[in-house]
Amino acid sequence: MKKLSQTIGLLGALALGACGGGQSVEAPSSTLTVARVKDAVGLDPAHETDGLSLNVTSEMFQNLVRFKPGTFDVVADVAERWRSSPDGRVWTFTLARNQKFSDGSPLDASAVKFNFDRWRDSKNPYRGNFPYGYYASQFGGFDDKSVIAGVEAPAPTTVVIKLRTPFGPFLRDIAMPSFGIGAPDAIKADNQGFGLHPVASGPYVLGEWVKDDHITLRANPGWTRQKIAYTTVIVRDIPDQSTGVLSIKKGDVDMLVDPRPEDARQLDDVQGLNVYHPASNNVLYLALNMDKKPFDNLLVRRAIAYSIDEEALASGFWTIGSNVVGATVAANWTPPGMLGENRALKPYPHDVKQARALLAQGGFPHGFATQLYYPTSPRPYMPEPQRIAEALQSYLKDAGIDVTLQPFEFGVFLSKVRNGEHPMCLIGWTGDNGDPDDFMYDLLDQDSAVKGQAQNFSFWRDPAFHTLMLAGQRTIDDKQRAKIYERANAMIHDQVPAVPLVHSVVTFVADSSIRGVIARPDDVINFELLKPKVQP
Repeated sequence: MKKLSQTIGLLGALALGACGGGQSVEAPSSTLTVARVKDAVGLDPAHETDGLSLNVTSEMFQNLVRFKPGTFDVVADVAERWRSSPDGRVWTFTLARNQKFSDGSPLDASAVKFNFDRWRDSKNPYRGNFPYGYYASQFGGFDDKSVIAGVEAPAPTTVVIKLRTPFGPFLRDIAMPSFGIGAPDAIKADNQGFGLHPVASGPYVLGEWVKDDHITLRANPGWTRQKIAYTTVIVRDIPDQSTGVLSIKKGDVDMLVDPRPEDARQLDDVQGLNVYHPASNNVLYLALNMDKKPFDNLLVRRAIAYSIDEEALASGFWTIGSNVVGATVAANWTPPGMLGENRALKPYPHDVKQARALLAQGGFPHGFATQLYYPTSPRPYMPEPQRIAEALQSYLKDAGIDVTLQPFEFGVFLSKVRNGEHPMCLIGWTGDNGDPDDFMYDLLDQDSAVKGQAQNFSFWRDPAFHTLMLAGQRTIDDKQRAKIYERANAMIHDQVPAVPLVHSVVTFVADSSIRGVIARPDDVINFELLKPKVQP
């Protein structure tokens, strides 16, 4: 089978010739079945932070603006055009006319304002008891802390968003799946339950959700942007990865997302299947909770970095083809090629002798005992959590650190690490918008270290790093921003609040008859763009 190229991998459309001799054309199936290992946590994108939830909601919700599939270029969505004031603090969006949510209610400027006010105002009556973690991490918090100072709807097709300061990643931030626009009437009717039966305006609506079994999406009858070939999409949960591989081999499912590298390697040789390799857009890392001793000790953190054989991890868990390793050992916190990459940085070498010397210098000549929290279910950036955790346990033991493994179901895991219960945790991040702010501010800034809603699982609160983050946000020019984030990458490397392990390629597999597949760096699959091949 011909292997599809890395990065965007767009299948060419297959021209259908005229069928001669009175041959009939069999209608293609209008149902697409997609297999993955784990269910969504919830379907209100404002509340969720995991890709398994957001990759589904992105097909049900529209944003003010969106990413062009296959890129992080911002294009029109609910808004058909926009402009910024010269100082970058006032953004005016003009909406397309006569838009509606799937319940028939108007998608106008007041609906957009309702959503933004719900996200940003801690006293909003329709906010519910939810953390809104993505909003806090992207925009600095709520109320007076939010970079968004206010939202106005002066006309049905005009939205004005006022910022407290210029904000470099603003457009890319609001294009992220977390900022999908929900129907105000449905939110008002059942704010707490909206995530179980969302109403929005995207190409699909929720047909059925059987928890830990499947989500069924139906084509939105009001969607007019393009004709939808797959009018039904069934997203099935198949926790056993071997069963998922067997299912796509047998044709029981049409697509398989996030296969293990060895499974992708096997499926790459199966006739009738295509394996896609989007560009790397993630980081797998070991977070060291600096609120717990001894991880407040820089020498201990550096010792841990020296303990880990990242080259062995990359080759052992991410080999996706003959002599092809689908992961890059992480020198920078941000993925390769992203704005702000510091090419002078090198990964910490695997040096057990140096690790032991640093531990002794830091007051632990005989090492110490600790715990490593990790999720039991695979993630796109972490194909085999148990085995990777065991490998880390072995590396640290060699350096004198006795690690007890603590596995948890993913929802429980997230709750615990957000509350800072862990000494160390194994976790990762898939980029949302192609901007370094998304990796650095979200995951390591002091604003993201609020227990209960934390995404900074290291609980690192460095004022100098925070100053860099604010400078990067308030700078519009990309050349200047690149210099800021190069410094930030160097600071992370030096201070080791977390150990970046690898940046990996996240593959997915599809039946080769499916046309219009775009391998996106944010792992979203646009079901509405897919078309089945018509069989003569």
